[in-house]
Amino acid sequence: MTATFLVFAAAAIAVLALVLLAARLLWWLALPALILALLAIVAEGPHAAAEIWGERLPGVVAATQASVQVDTARAGGARTSHQVVRHRFGAIVCYRAPDAPGLGAATPIDPAILAAVGEPLSAADQRCRQAPGSGILRQAQVRLDEAAFDAAVPGQEVMLRRLRPFGWLEWTWPVDAPLLPMVPRPRFGSDGPRVAVPAQVMAITIDRKGRGLLSRWAQPYAVPVAWVRLRYAPPGHPDGVEGVDQVDAPSVSGLVPGSAVSVTVAAEAPRVPRLVGVERTYWWRNVLVDALTIIGLLVIALVVVGMRRRRRRRT
Repeated sequence: MTATFLVFAAAAIAVLALVLLAARLLWWLALPALILALLAIVAEGPHAAAEIWGERLPGVVAATQASVQVDTARAGGARTSHQVVRHRFGAIVCYRAPDAPGLGAATPIDPAILAAVGEPLSAADQRCRQAPGSGILRQAQVRLDEAAFDAAVPGQEVMLRRLRPFGWLEWTWPVDAPLLPMVPRPRFGSDGPRVAVPAQVMAITIDRKGRGLLSRWAQPYAVPVAWVRLRYAPPGHPDGVEGVDQVDAPSVSGLVPGSAVSVTVAAEAPRVPRLVGVERTYWWRNVLVDALTIIGLLVIALVVVGMRRRRRRRT
């Protein structure tokens, strides 16, 4: 699927949703569809325009960038907050063009300036200087998904699409850039066999309160949840990757940043580690009371309905 197809499909969905809203039909379905379609158009609209009107230029991957964070999605007052694991993947690409760089593209630092302050060129700067073509050297940061990031190799030549709207903006994408890279891809089925590898604890985030099944307000967890950020080298990634595991906080009370641990990883999901020798009972113990309450209410409702049916049969 190309960005152009995605944008046109989103536009068609948006028009259909507006028609349904105008006719007051299926508003509960049309409104979310309209919002998602508009978000897709805004996110991939420039990319689609580059596919249609943009120019193709050769470039080079100067460096790749990856990070993982455990962010608080919402916090404040008595309201609940929940943690979200965010993986971010990107790359710095360099290319040459005859015109002056527009807003959205940067010019690499002059080597003379680095020499004046006594700093050598980094490996990324050296690769950037090897960008093919002629013209003014420039660089841009592009967003990637996990698969595209693993396929990107520093120093690799790539074909780019460049869009210069109004002559002073400049956006650049690889020709095979992924669609909506900020949206995590769901995983279906098994990730395959897991292997044990050594790892190092980078950070630990403890979540002690959260929302239950029956309340929007923060309540203390029966079992605090620990989000453990780890760095390790799974098969096929000798430089190492980072991932986050979610476990019972009491089972990792003895760990601190820098601790050496063992994790298991699958080849199909190298950034989904599982700590060895820890407990993961939080997912059911923290909702046990609410689940029993719901089951009890259902049983009471079934008993009441059954008694009413018996009375009706007698009468």
